[in-house]
Amino acid sequence: MPSRTRHVPCFLNYEAAHLRLRAHALTHHFAAWPRRETIMRRSVIREGMVVGLAGAVAVAAWFLVYDLAAGVPFRTPALLGATIFDGLRDPSALVITPALVLKYTVLHGLAFLAFGIAAAGLFALVDYERRVLFAVFMLFCCFEVFLVGMVMALAEQLIEEIPIWAILGANLVAAIVMLGILFRSHHRMPSEVLTAGE
Repeated sequence: MPSRTRHVPCFLNYEAAHLRLRAHALTHHFAAWPRRETIMRRSVIREGMVVGLAGAVAVAAWFLVYDLAAGVPFRTPALLGATIFDGLRDPSALVITPALVLKYTVLHGLAFLAFGIAAAGLFALVDYERRVLFAVFMLFCCFEVFLVGMVMALAEQLIEEIPIWAILGANLVAAIVMLGILFRSHHRMPSEVLTAGE
């Protein structure tokens, strides 16, 4: 008696092959995911450090020019450093020392590094969702308000020594530099912020 072979319809073979192919692709995708995530995280941190340092340098350069115009180089970082680290309350008692300038510069740099990494992280999301641009805009606005509020809270008498327009100007220059780097590296236009919510 002839043996009967089971005949599988052609479409079932095709479906089985398709499922095997999809399973292989998904396995490969998820196996590579931790490596891709690590690379992306490193890229965001690197970009954030560049952006943060650029903003810190922009503010430092602004106040260096401001202090040189007043005839007292490094007065602003020394004044802020003495207020934060030594509790200076009388600006006329300020003694500008390299240690004060250096301590404040390190603190200033670390704050801008943290902010730069946060901004770069948000901009990485912009590549997937354009509406995040509005959150970036709000982050920069909040940063401006925070810095002015921090200086006012630290010492009201410093407002006479470092006028609000100088603080706002320095931070505006930093924001332009930082956003310029981010917009350029992510191939975005600043005008997209206006339509990001749509």
